[in-house]
Amino acid sequence: MRLIKSLLKKQMGRVLMLFAAVAAISPAAVNSLDQDTLKRYIESGPPFDFILVDVRGAEEASAGIGNVACKPYNLAWPDQLKKECDRIPKDRTVILYCRSGGRANNAAAYLDSIGFTKVYSAGGTLTWTGPTVPSADFRPISALPEPSMQTKTGK
Repeated sequence: MRLIKSLLKKQMGRVLMLFAAVAAISPAAVNSLDQDTLKRYIESGPPFDFILVDVRGAEEASAGIGNVACKPYNLAWPDQLKKECDRIPKDRTVILYCRSGGRANNAAAYLDSIGFTKVYSAGGTLTWTGPTVPSADFRPISALPEPSMQTKTGK
């Protein structure tokens, strides 16, 4: 009986170590912002300032999510976003999108892993039904960290 208990205890320890290892290498859960909410923010004004980032490559981003009052930045995932993310304060709200949502989720998980505290994935343009802007109207990277959109009160 003692032998069985000892073996079980060893096996439980191994299982717990395995779970800890998997948790350590698994990407962090990504905060999502549903597209209806983002659409409402763009059309009516957000409750907070935010930076909207299109993480698609420039060659595939002929238009992006936004309007006259909300213009996105284009920082392709992974190279360009990783290179330029130091321009953004880590406590600034960042909303990311791509074509289908995968790159936006990966980019959001990366920003979260390096200390950004308000990062959201808004999915992809494939399901977007809100307003868009041509890529010529995207904000230049040199404008960072200016928000893509500010609250109506400008706070």
